[in-house]
Amino acid sequence: MKLDKQLFEQIAAMAAQSPRLRMHYDLRDSENEDGQRMLNVLLQGTKSAIHRHTDTSEVVVCIYGSAIERFYDEQGNETEMVVMKAGSETPGVWIEQGWYHSLEATDEMGVVLEIKAHRYNPNTTEQIL
Repeated sequence: MKLDKQLFEQIAAMAAQSPRLRMHYDLRDSENEDGQRMLNVLLQGTKSAIHRHTDTSEVVVCIYGSAIERFYDEQGNETEMVVMKAGSETPGVWIEQGWYHSLEATDEMGVVLEIKAHRYNPNTTEQIL
């Protein structure tokens, strides 16, 4: 399967129907795989909640368009902002386990590849600030 603009636009059409204005596309071999490997298509106006992963680090790489990753301290104060742009000098970030962060769109569609160890479980793997 090609990870190309045609696929990104198909996922973007689903994202446009979602109140969150984003949609993920699972790239794991099966639901039983102990990890996360997915595309996340971000449309203008989307922003994830400030959160941290308690059991793993995370790699986020922008492979199409652009996206913004923001980092925060324990009180929710922004400490850093990274604009990730596909093909640029900074296409992605490595997020250390336990760091608060959020992901948001820019004024163009962004497609990020997200990779984490362990399966997503909202009750045990994430803490919302």
